[in-house]
Amino acid sequence: MTSWEFPGSDPIDILIDIPAGSIAVSAEPTTVTTVGVRRSGHGGPGDPEVQVSFAQGRLEIIQPTPSSFLRGHAGVELTVKVPPGSRCTVRSASADVSCVGELAGLQAKTASGDVTAASVSGPLAVTTASGDVWLETGGAAVEVGTASGNISLREAAGDASLHTASGDIQVSTAAASVQASTASGDVHIGSVAGGQTSVKTVSGDTAIGVAAGASTYLDLSSLTGRIKNQLEETDGGDEVGLRVTCRSVSGDIQIARAQ
Repeated sequence: MTSWEFPGSDPIDILIDIPAGSIAVSAEPTTVTTVGVRRSGHGGPGDPEVQVSFAQGRLEIIQPTPSSFLRGHAGVELTVKVPPGSRCTVRSASADVSCVGELAGLQAKTASGDVTAASVSGPLAVTTASGDVWLETGGAAVEVGTASGNISLREAAGDASLHTASGDIQVSTAAASVQASTASGDVHIGSVAGGQTSVKTVSGDTAIGVAAGASTYLDLSSLTGRIKNQLEETDGGDEVGLRVTCRSVSGDIQIARAQ
């Protein structure tokens, strides 16, 4: 494994551009930023060529594009340890991205790789084609878009915008607004407390739990699906703390009080 070390305990900005392999970022207390690179199991002998630079609080890790398309890209196993509160941007074609500890921001774009993150206190934006996206805790706005991947968000303190074509969407707890859309996937929101929740599906089912004490205005519609509402509706006045809109073609819709 090839490795680098850069002293410093303050949060930094990170740019990672690795086409294939795996990316592991650890944002935990440390006095040294470390980078480790080695070829993945399916690659050839020796470590791949990766450019690593650090200047003025910015770490860049880039695998150069090969001069000939016949050479392709060697898979890379990348491990990075940085101080908590750092911000990370990742670009990849197929690498899986895993983040532990607390990041202040995360932007990730990948075609087929999965993206997981433990805690992001600031904005989070993830775009992937077929990869799954899993987030433990989001402290600010969360934006996730995927084609066939599933989206799972355990706790959202800020607004969440979640969109997929055929994947499922699951949010355990939401404190603010949620916008969710999927064609054939299901949408499940365990508990939502305020703001505006908007769900659109074609054939997928929708289940929403409303937090205890939240006054709620409901606007529910499904062309051929069943609608089940276990709440008492309000008149939609200014005092309403939560507005829920659900639209579906053939999917079922269920609204209940959160457990």
